Amino acid sequence: MTFYNLLNHDIKVDKKSFLDAVNAQKPIAITLGGDILDASGDLPSQPYIFVGTPKSLVGTAVSRPTPLAKILTDNYEVKDEGDKIAIYAGRAWQELLAANEPFALYQDTTADGITEFLDKELDDLIWYSCEFGINAREVAEFLEKEVEGAVVCIENERPYSFNGCAYVDDIETARQRAFDFIKKSLQERVEKGEIDLATLEDAEEEALKFFELL
Repeated sequence: MTFYNLLNHDIKVDKKSFLDAVNAQKPIAITLGGDILDASGDLPSQPYIFVGTPKSLVGTAVSRPTPLAKILTDNYEVKDEGDKIAIYAGRAWQELLAANEPFALYQDTTADGITEFLDKELDDLIWYSCEFGINAREVAEFLEKEVEGAVVCIENERPYSFNGCAYVDDIETARQRAFDFIKKSLQERVEKGEIDLATLEDAEEEALKFFELL
């Protein structure tokens, strides 16, 4: 996966396209690559740095114009760079999490870490694997190295261990590789005698059957 640390990563968008979208006063979505999409309907599954309706640059009879710097809410910083607009989202983490929840593989927060996969099939794997101490964090770190996608985070330095959310380009590949990773880990432990097949509890037996090891 590609890592995007929003503390040192500005998103650049085409100035004309951005101003046209702002002046239309309709919901938009801005991708990590700087593309601006119509967000009035369903959006493609990918990470976004902003989803919503920008404030008005010209104002109305009941509201003042909004300066360009705060056009995407107070937590985003927007700068005019000639033919480009630069968007800094390092302080907009809560907005970003909310906007991306329908598309994220997992959310990794300071308070809770990675508690679940937002994809049900992947989360079902963890329901079984946790019987042997293989948790969502361990599987997430494996997938970050083994599948294509993106991790968006706000961290000062590596390792990026919290305040992040991840996306995969191909969910079917992620599911299969996670299954194979857990199965291989458990199989190695069985072969080393670390898992005693003769003394399994019911939940452990069910888990090994799920991973095709019994």
